[in-house]
Amino acid sequence: MSSKQIMFSGFSGGDLLVQVICLLVLIGLCLFVFKKYPLQVTIQNIVFAAMFVLLASVMNALSVMIPFFGVPSVKLSFVILVLIVAGSSLSPSWAYLVGLVFDLVGLLIVPTDQPFLGFTLSHVLVTLLPSLWYVKSQSMEPKLAFRIIYTVLLCLGVGAAVYIFQMDEIQVGQDIVAITTVMKLSIVLFISVAIVVLFVVLRYMQKNQKEDTAAAFAKWMMIAIVGEVLYSIILTPLWLDVMYHIPWFVSMFIRVVKACVMIPIDIVVGFSLVKLVHKVSFASKQK
Repeated sequence: MSSKQIMFSGFSGGDLLVQVICLLVLIGLCLFVFKKYPLQVTIQNIVFAAMFVLLASVMNALSVMIPFFGVPSVKLSFVILVLIVAGSSLSPSWAYLVGLVFDLVGLLIVPTDQPFLGFTLSHVLVTLLPSLWYVKSQSMEPKLAFRIIYTVLLCLGVGAAVYIFQMDEIQVGQDIVAITTVMKLSIVLFISVAIVVLFVVLRYMQKNQKEDTAAAFAKWMMIAIVGEVLYSIILTPLWLDVMYHIPWFVSMFIRVVKACVMIPIDIVVGFSLVKLVHKVSFASKQK
């Protein structure tokens, strides 16, 4: 039996179609990225890429499941933060390779009978998009960057509130848990406070920091939010729906709450890491 047959043997016809689509998207992204942004092989790029793959693999191994409604159902990990930082620090071609190699390393460390290309695509996208964003936003006016992030924050807050108020129950493990009005109000209040804090931080940066620093922070905040939302709220529930038929709309509830916790951490810790990597990169180029 060939490797492709082994890969797809455990999937139904619909699941197999999703696998094929993900494979075609990965190939298309590969052709686009390496044609548009040719791979520049330098010692520095190799070292940084290897460092990010290693760090992401370590973070993945240190991931923990935390209880939600008494059942360990939320995976707490800083893998996505590391991949976003990698994408923000490397060229698109190297970012693509980091996301792909990290996924392959994960399969080698924890072998599975049915590797799912959806998660491979997720890892590639969450690493590649920050790199493309930084390339395309270099000429962006700082005021425009702030307008975009303000709009994104507002849309996310409204969207999350509407979604939460529509949910009456969620599935946690094998149990169905009812979502009370008090729980909904508490979660929406938490989201509102988090967004207000982010607005205040942005306004402070805009008024009291240098324009370049403030714009860099706004751009990082943008990609940190998009990366976490794309991976945790959109793609992961979608792949779980395809693989295990867990309703996407239902499983997204827990991930919305998780994202509200992780996004502020990603923004604060990630921005410090990005500045550190850029300083090290600049210093090495000066030698």
